[in-house]
Amino acid sequence: MNTRIQSKIGRIFNRHFLIPRQAVRPRIKLQDLGLNNMEQMEVMLYLESEFRIALSDRDVQDISTVGDAIAAVERYVSLRAA
Repeated sequence: MNTRIQSKIGRIFNRHFLIPRQAVRPRIKLQDLGLNNMEQMEVMLYLESEFRIALSDRDVQDISTVGDAIAAVERYVSLRAA
């Protein structure tokens, strides 16, 4: 798991949702962080903006944990680098 990506995602949760970085762990579900459906969609937009990617609808539907978000971003970043 890319710690740089994980760190940036932790900053997104902290900056936009006031969630402490130490609470943002890969196995935790987005709803367990207190995010409602609208806020979860906002997370996707912040990820796209921060990492300059465009998540597919399928990826957005499949992201339910912080780890899912990290893995999706890693896939897009590695595809862009290839």
